Amino acid sequence: MGAWPRNPRDEFPPPRGREESGPDRVLVRAGLAAVATALVAYLFPFYPAPVRAPDAGVLPGSSAAAPPAAGRAGAYSPPVSLGVPGHLRPTPVDPVTADRTGAMAVPESPARLGWWALGAPPGAARGTVLLAGHLDSAAEGAGPFEALHDVPLGARAHLTTADGRHHTYRIVARRTYAKEALPQDVFTPRGTPRLVLVTCTGTFDPATHAYAENLVLYGEPAR
Repeated sequence: MGAWPRNPRDEFPPPRGREESGPDRVLVRAGLAAVATALVAYLFPFYPAPVRAPDAGVLPGSSAAAPPAAGRAGAYSPPVSLGVPGHLRPTPVDPVTADRTGAMAVPESPARLGWWALGAPPGAARGTVLLAGHLDSAAEGAGPFEALHDVPLGARAHLTTADGRHHTYRIVARRTYAKEALPQDVFTPRGTPRLVLVTCTGTFDPATHAYAENLVLYGEPAR
């Protein structure tokens, strides 16, 4: 869910012509190299690829998972904010569907998240509440969902809906999937009630402006 490049690193061509390699020349070169490195770091900050966290936990609905809490019956309201205390500050959420290519139309800014409006709303008795966000962008740098790489199992995710209600989910599993292998059942309004949070991870390809994998956190309604 991160089809945006990190800020680029410029390449400095080697000096032209031949130079002598005496001690003074070596010191001058070292000094120039240090200045150039500092200048690149200042003008073009490099964000290293996030460290891949190992898969862990049991997916909600699996036979070994605890039975989920019963959802609230009746009308539902869309989410407007997501937060994970100690890890993710409250982040705005926009309802989205698919773009012209059929992919989830995640908000362009990594500072905003997209809720799959064709799935389940928070508090629903069935289905997946799917939220996705870009990891970063060239214009804005790292986004709030970079924090997903450090969210531990057992953390509480709090969703606030437009009607002012609060819905809490406990993170119970973490998975990493190749982009083309993201499970299609994360888009369903049916099945076990659960929260799914998706962002990018893995190697970044500057040619396609995309990461190779998706990091997915699964949560179940907290009792």
